[in-house]
Amino acid sequence: MAVVSTYVNAAGTPVTNLQAAASLMYVVRILLVFLVAHRGFVAGMATSGLK
Repeated sequence: MAVVSTYVNAAGTPVTNLQAAASLMYVVRILLVFLVAHRGFVAGMATSGLK
């Protein structure tokens, strides 16, 4: 049974531009969530007294 991946071409070599685009899309989502919630993280640390 052959494993099918969408990030390789017909010859079986990796398509690096698709891999880079997929990883960028993954990282951007996480970064956006962090940037939106950053103010809450800092406020929570300031009010809890943690150093």
